[in-house]
Amino acid sequence: MIGKEKYKSIIHQSLNYHISDMTRFTLVLKALNLDSSYKFLAFERSKPTYRSPIIIGTIEVPHELVEIELLRYCPICLSEKAYLRKLWTLKPVHACPIHSCLLIYSCPNCKNLLTPKTGVRNCSSCGFKLDKAPIREAKSMESIYWFIDILNHSSKELFKEFASCWKAFNDFLKSDRSNTNENIFSKVYEYFSDPDISALKLSKAINSKSEYSHPRIQLLPFLKHEKFFKKHIEVTEKNSSEYTITQNSISRRLRNYEIKLILNISRFELEKLIDSDYLNLGDKELYKGYIASIDVERFLIGAFSQAKSASVTKIDAPTCSDNIPLKDVAKILDINYETTRKLAKAGWFNLENTLKKPQTLKKYSKQKVNKFKNNYMLVSPLATQLEVSPTNLVEKLGALGITAAHGPHIDSTAINIFLKTDVQNIKPDALSMIKDYPTRSGRHKNALKDVSQNADYYSLNDSASILAISSNKVAVLVQKGILRKKENNPLYIQIEAWSLLNLKNKLLSEEYILYLDAAKLLNCPINWMKKYWVDTGFLNIEDLVYWKLINKNELTEVLSLKEEFITGAEASSLLGMRHSHVTNLQKQGLIKPHYFGKTDKKVRLFKKAEVLKFCNSID
Repeated sequence: MIGKEKYKSIIHQSLNYHISDMTRFTLVLKALNLDSSYKFLAFERSKPTYRSPIIIGTIEVPHELVEIELLRYCPICLSEKAYLRKLWTLKPVHACPIHSCLLIYSCPNCKNLLTPKTGVRNCSSCGFKLDKAPIREAKSMESIYWFIDILNHSSKELFKEFASCWKAFNDFLKSDRSNTNENIFSKVYEYFSDPDISALKLSKAINSKSEYSHPRIQLLPFLKHEKFFKKHIEVTEKNSSEYTITQNSISRRLRNYEIKLILNISRFELEKLIDSDYLNLGDKELYKGYIASIDVERFLIGAFSQAKSASVTKIDAPTCSDNIPLKDVAKILDINYETTRKLAKAGWFNLENTLKKPQTLKKYSKQKVNKFKNNYMLVSPLATQLEVSPTNLVEKLGALGITAAHGPHIDSTAINIFLKTDVQNIKPDALSMIKDYPTRSGRHKNALKDVSQNADYYSLNDSASILAISSNKVAVLVQKGILRKKENNPLYIQIEAWSLLNLKNKLLSEEYILYLDAAKLLNCPINWMKKYWVDTGFLNIEDLVYWKLINKNELTEVLSLKEEFITGAEASSLLGMRHSHVTNLQKQGLIKPHYFGKTDKKVRLFKKAEVLKFCNSID
């Protein structure tokens, strides 16, 4: 249509090679003597290059979210009007928002990718009529409408978060080639709609690949956008199992900035590690700017705890005879491997110098193991020594006034650890005579009453029972300052009863309602509830880590407002239209928006009676 000479001229004048770019499209219109006002059909870019973001309204959409190379189409739309819609080039839009069918990526007949060389009605390879393709209905359109809504109405900051989330999941899913647009978008949608589930699923996915790569290496795509993924990183690291390099471990090249993120250190600290050869790179002059991830993994499993030190100095490593593997630790202590692993994970046997050249297999201090054996006793070897059953041995010892120095009911240590001096003189006969002793099974009756009347402090386990959560979660509540512990006893976590009472009363209070229950009453998804009612200042969330509470008086105010007004999403549902149609009706003056809010952010509402009136006029 254009001709070689004119086409060459357009190539020289436009830096961006693709015709969907507005600069090039404008030149094409000029070459074909067409009205230049049609340039709006192409995308405007923030800068002239191919990788520059495209502009949609006030939003800059990065090139990672735009499908320029591959064409996609809705067969119903194509049969109605034969042109390619701009919306189809956005990767999150994998289904047609008008007809609720999946977009098609390749010719249904010959399976070749689509190119518009011979027009858009027919496949350029086999001539198949593309509008006759079979229709595949999308399972759900909720996420598509949600994306279009944030594209039209969200802030630049929210869309930056969306784009960062897309890039992170895209990079993460590349490892097993599962980074299809649909799969990435489902992960992103889950990130916004249910962040807790999203974090748990990521943790599970990383653990499932633990034989191939260290969790910190796998987390790299999310570490690059850490401010958005703090919860995901925290949950993953908390749930990750101990990593060991094996023949299945996969190595890849890492740049310096990536290693800084993985080790959580500064550029200066990384340079010190390289200079001192703690990463085992050999002569520095042979270092070419890339480091193998498997070398970083060796450092992680051997020296990560010290990597954050601001000044790294080389210390002579302990003699090799003091470095023993975990299986030898188990033999010395005469306990099973799993119990040994729990003790090692708690740091009982760590080598003093963890900044030596790391081993592939993690080693522990034999000196510390022997010191532990001389000073402490575990329940299993104690039961073997006394020739009694380990079942309820801890409780029977409690009846004799002997308590563990560390344990799950004391300081969240995974197993009970007794001082050897406390248990060395126990006679088996003394234990056999004990018939009545307290147990920790079951839940306290009238637990709330007990807290207020019968105690000043409660153990970790008793507090967990009262709150119906795990002891580890109670420890987190202490760490967050929601519960208070007894300060003058660092070895034992004892919860101050008044703080436990305050928390329990708040959870049972008639003045508050759970965040999810509030969302149900408002008939609103939790992500939109935050945007519509929390960010605008109508509702305040009291975040108690495991419970998010909303004041009922604030909720009543919103429910009262909703008796007269409805949101754009509710208006579109009432009219049976897409959300964008409601905005079009607003622009045409057919329905009037009202903006409410107690902060600088406002929620757009419409009068319910006005929408119903318009709905009836359509009928």
